[in-house]
Amino acid sequence: MSYVMVAAAVVSVVAGGVSAYSSIQQGKTAQKVAENNAKMAEYAAQDAQRQGEEDAMAAQRRAAALKSAQRVALAKNGLDLEYGTAADIQDQTDFFAQSDAATARTNASLDAWRLRAGGQQERAVGNAARSNANLQATGTLLSTASSVGGQWATYKKGK
Repeated sequence: MSYVMVAAAVVSVVAGGVSAYSSIQQGKTAQKVAENNAKMAEYAAQDAQRQGEEDAMAAQRRAAALKSAQRVALAKNGLDLEYGTAADIQDQTDFFAQSDAATARTNASLDAWRLRAGGQQERAVGNAARSNANLQATGTLLSTASSVGGQWATYKKGK
């Protein structure tokens, strides 16, 4: 009878240890997945900023082409490019080019911020999952120890 109780206690300890180990591994895996997701969010944020800069440069190129066409058309009509309405039109083209470029950069910065915030949230979720898994493993080990202790006390009482 005592061998049966000892075997049952050993099986309980092993099962509790395996369960606790499994919980810890699940927590580590969840944290690694979250960290990878956060890295991907950072890569996406960097891409958003790069794309925003490309969009800003494209807006400036379009404005430069428009301004060039305006200058040709104004000069063709005999207007002085440095004075009056002709100069005002070119100034407005420059203003709107800078505005479009700034809007592209601002939108890219907002996208990058949103993506980075999502990455930080992923990290927080991963850390919480790992902490929860560690607590669950601790609870499993304590429960196993309590159960085995109770079995041992019953065995000792019966002797």
